[in-house]
Amino acid sequence: MPATPRMQGLQDDLLRTAADLDTLSEALDGHARYLRHSIHKDDAPALDDHAQGLRDSAGDMRDLAATINS
Repeated sequence: MPATPRMQGLQDDLLRTAADLDTLSEALDGHARYLRHSIHKDDAPALDDHAQGLRDSAGDMRDLAATINS
């Protein structure tokens, strides 16, 4: 059964937000790399953790979007 327009919109929003989180996690990865080579290298692991959390959330959103029939 095809998804209703409302459910399709929700699926699209989930996928778009997941892509935005991927972009943000890539930016945080870059900032963490920068920090590793600065006097703030002790802050890099925290950014790594945040970036991984964003990637995990993006994956969860994609998994949820996949459950919506299209």
